[in-house]
Amino acid sequence: MNKLKNYKTKAFSLISRQTGQLSVLFTVCFLFCVPLQAQPGARWQNIETLLEQYRRHLKIPGMSAGVVHNGELVWSKGFGYADILRKVKVTPQTIFHIASLTKTFTAAIVLKLEQAGKLKLTDSLAKYGINKPKLKHLQVRHILSHVSDSKPVGNAYKYNSPRFELLGKVLKKASGKSFAQLVTQYIANPLKMHHTAPNINARKDFLVAKRNWYTFTQKLAKPYKLKNGQPAKFVYSNRFNTSVGMMSNISDLAKYAQALEGEELLTAKQKKRIFQPWVTPKNDTLPYAKGWFVQCYQGVEMYWHYGYGRSCSSLILKVPDKKMTILLLANTDMLSEPFSAGLGVFGDVTSSPIANIFLRKLVFANSSLPDLNYISNNGKSLQAQWQATQRTAFATMYKNELIANTLLAKSTKRHIRFDALFRWHIKVTYPSYKPDTTQWKHYMGKYPVSRYYIFKIVKIDNQLYYKTPGSRGTGLKLYPIAPDKFLLDPYTRIIFRNNQLIIQNDWDEVKIRKKK
Repeated sequence: MNKLKNYKTKAFSLISRQTGQLSVLFTVCFLFCVPLQAQPGARWQNIETLLEQYRRHLKIPGMSAGVVHNGELVWSKGFGYADILRKVKVTPQTIFHIASLTKTFTAAIVLKLEQAGKLKLTDSLAKYGINKPKLKHLQVRHILSHVSDSKPVGNAYKYNSPRFELLGKVLKKASGKSFAQLVTQYIANPLKMHHTAPNINARKDFLVAKRNWYTFTQKLAKPYKLKNGQPAKFVYSNRFNTSVGMMSNISDLAKYAQALEGEELLTAKQKKRIFQPWVTPKNDTLPYAKGWFVQCYQGVEMYWHYGYGRSCSSLILKVPDKKMTILLLANTDMLSEPFSAGLGVFGDVTSSPIANIFLRKLVFANSSLPDLNYISNNGKSLQAQWQATQRTAFATMYKNELIANTLLAKSTKRHIRFDALFRWHIKVTYPSYKPDTTQWKHYMGKYPVSRYYIFKIVKIDNQLYYKTPGSRGTGLKLYPIAPDKFLLDPYTRIIFRNNQLIIQNDWDEVKIRKKK
């Protein structure tokens, strides 16, 4: 608060000397000093318009959003439908599956049990009855921070939800209680999160929370998934564990965010630990802490997590310096599609176009960052605007957003838009490469994974295509970026080497030998 007072004093002192700069300085001071709930309705209206445009573009039936600032839910809004057939509109009270946001609850419970002396983060899994040779030597902290896959352990980050599920056995052995009991005892009930409970399809766990079955069935958004580019009714998973499976709504998650601002849930010391990113023996800082992604962008610390299920998606984004938390829920997986394609590896929230709306309008509002219209414009004017952003400090955000919109065009079956955006992405990423198409004949042929599962590389109209078994049409276009190297999408590379087809991304690769 003293810093703000000093800032305002200096600002108005300068105004008295240089009245010509009044409007600029007032704008800066206004953005930093005026609470969000007191800011103009036009700001929220602009955010709502952009969110609704993206919801329609991504064909998300229903979405809910909220912003917590200074311990208050200052804005919340429902978009679209919780049930398309019955025309039930989404509100901030609509319940959604939150998928991997469950991991943040798990991390809080682990620290609670540690505080009670029931476990230690350095305990081995073997202590809790997990005795498989590849697992028993791992420690609780390795699982909690997604560093259990590396060799040596703790040397690298790799997101691993199945491994995170092992914490359920740890918690049960340490406390004598199920995860459903613990999350109800430590989080849902104390914070009066009455619309937060385990997966309703995991009936035994749901009943532990003692929530009203009828209320949840009526308020739970129906699940959808894109089929041939259009939302189709789907089903929710019946999974519930320490990795995924909680249900909640914006109003309840706002209470959770408020509790994390103070010490109602965790002490200041515990919060410092939970948001401390893993540091390797080589002193490399990884993008994950304990149940949370952690990153610093343009000097601003952000703690966040996404949820991605087969018919749900979610996001929680905390900005401690601004005392702000952004919340998003949806009833398809499209909200988190960019995360599933690569962000789970790289740990960068700016790869989400929807998260970037809030970052530009609220977190970095004083930077006057432009919103590029990928929805109705992918021509020269958009490219010129994008090129201008690459000369700013926020170039990475806009580069990530280009990749994300390219992937989203593919996921929503907008093939022409995907092709245009992807060619543009390749042009700005690999500007100097000119392919020698005469060499492509060496890549054409069959690549058998097994006797009955054979990939094909074919050439049509001077363009290579990758055909999967049973696929119709020409297949997937290969975009050349270097000799012997092509892209299927911004994250997936196809490499031809020594009569092998290598399908590769930054976290895995598959090698298939060419059939003679």
